[in-house]
Amino acid sequence: MKTIALILLFFATLNAHSLKVFADIDGDFVVIKSYFYGNSPCKGCKVDIIKDKKVIQNTTTDENGVARVKLLANEFEILVDGSLAHERKITFTTDKEIIENKEDSNLVYILKIVGSIAGIIIFFGFLYFIKRR
Repeated sequence: MKTIALILLFFATLNAHSLKVFADIDGDFVVIKSYFYGNSPCKGCKVDIIKDKKVIQNTTTDENGVARVKLLANEFEILVDGSLAHERKITFTTDKEIIENKEDSNLVYILKIVGSIAGIIIFFGFLYFIKRR
């Protein structure tokens, strides 16, 4: 019985499937660093940002195991999937004020529509001018 207990204790201390994930704020972005046991970076790992059990953003890590996402909420979960049973979920919270510029985004959307219509009118006006000659 002691042998089994010692074997189980030994296996509990192994970090073979250990994935470490850290997140920090950098301006309006969240920088996510992930690495495996032994400081080898989690290259190309899928990163999901989850708010209220819905994925609101996703990205992948670079060759250094780092990913950057825009800060859209004050509290959310970060799920890093390193494949082959390497998965880690952490909760991220911040008290940084998030400014949502819905008026600016609506203005940009309206300007894109007006610009597209103006481009079409100019294109067909140019064709009409060439054909008239």
